[in-house]
Amino acid sequence: MTDTHTDTIRAGGLPITRAELLARVERTAAGLIAVGVTPGERVALILPNCLAFVEITLAAGRIGAFVVPINWHFKPGEIEYLLDDSTPRALFVADTLATSLPGSWQGRVPVFAVAEPEQAQAQPDHALPDYATWRDSFAPCALPRQVAPGSIVYTSGTTGRPKGVQRVPATPDQQDRMQALRAAMYQLTPDSRVAIPGPLYHAFPNQLALYAAMTAQHVEIMPRFDPEAFLALIERERITSVGLAPIMFVRLLRLPAATRRAYDLSSLRWAIHAGGPCAADVKRAMIDWWGPVIAEYYGGTESGPLTLCDSAQWLAHPGTCGKPVDGAELRIIGPDGLDVPRGAPGEIFGRLRHYPDFIYRGDPAKRAEVALGDLVTLGDVGYQDADGFLYLYDRVRDMVVSGGVNIYPAEVEGALFGLEGVDDCAVIGVPDSEYGERLVALVSGTALDPRTLREQLKERIAGYKVPREIVIVAALERDASGKLRKAALRERFLAERAEYVPAA
Repeated sequence: MTDTHTDTIRAGGLPITRAELLARVERTAAGLIAVGVTPGERVALILPNCLAFVEITLAAGRIGAFVVPINWHFKPGEIEYLLDDSTPRALFVADTLATSLPGSWQGRVPVFAVAEPEQAQAQPDHALPDYATWRDSFAPCALPRQVAPGSIVYTSGTTGRPKGVQRVPATPDQQDRMQALRAAMYQLTPDSRVAIPGPLYHAFPNQLALYAAMTAQHVEIMPRFDPEAFLALIERERITSVGLAPIMFVRLLRLPAATRRAYDLSSLRWAIHAGGPCAADVKRAMIDWWGPVIAEYYGGTESGPLTLCDSAQWLAHPGTCGKPVDGAELRIIGPDGLDVPRGAPGEIFGRLRHYPDFIYRGDPAKRAEVALGDLVTLGDVGYQDADGFLYLYDRVRDMVVSGGVNIYPAEVEGALFGLEGVDDCAVIGVPDSEYGERLVALVSGTALDPRTLREQLKERIAGYKVPREIVIVAALERDASGKLRKAALRERFLAERAEYVPAA
């Protein structure tokens, strides 16, 4: 940890020092204990990027409680499912989102409203207690510090129903090894100045922000990503380290050349990305622009980071996502359940030997569905070259990664089936030059209008899950067991709608 009195963190509004942050954490921890949160219980956050997100997360870990970060773009029904499954003991919601809290959770547990730093100080449209006022009413926590169990991040599988990834307690040796891995991945030093442009409810920006808050000289958490504002931030704050998703590269590169040249980015030392594959031409253009500071890793919520790749390695092995990190084991498995030869594609299974294992909260049997011995799969197909570098090839499962966000077609299909007139549907991912992939829904039924269906879906699921295109078809072929052949549907769509395939 660096100097608590001069190192700073900001998420909109004025910066605070690490000493001030830690003082807030101690008071929040005491407040959580006062409302009955005990080690192993959950604290849920429905918050945009803000300092309170960091404070509450650190405070929950301070007393040994899990944090459940919930995407604040979710609709009430989606939020209600996650709350019902995670059963938090306390809930923190943004002031502006308080009225959208599911009715079944109003008054069920202590709920606190968090005011955004630049929000107009109007009379709030709710009766919830103010988080900051509540926090500051407590003396610092007097109980011994507990080992932080981390966050329960919800991810979906082939069923489309989100599952909470809950880790088992880490041993002291695992804690030390995980800290060493974070140091290697994030490359932060006491003089690092870090920018976090991604949403804190996603695992990667969340972990980077928490690590940087305890390590770096200065941390800037952007309320939201804006390409030019991001470049201006790098110049103004002399940012050295950033964490991004590939979609952010695309949007940065789409700025006019004069705009990109207008900002001094020479302070950058490390720009690590994750959240889906990055097109080779996009990555090469970023290295040409920013220099050899671009790095990436491959991994997921269940597995943790499995590979790491810097610019020099990528330029020598274009398209790779790196070699296994220290302590990681990878196996590429064919349809017969056996390891494939180097260079041949197969399903990727892996595990970090020093990473704590996990269960799917509420359904530990689901763990076996992604397992091969003690290795797990994220549903990706890839291969390793002769030097051990990993390349992503395709996905075994139906998950679509659009703009760095995982979207699960089964969930979208479930919402479609609930709409009047829909007889059958299939949701697929197709190539997209900006987002990597985009959702397309093939729908059959009676008196259907794509625009109406899209508007109805927006009332049921988050906007980013709504298919960019809905195509009305006469029927969808299913096999004798009633299953759709998604791969065949996707191939047929691309063949018949060639104009949707990005130009080479």
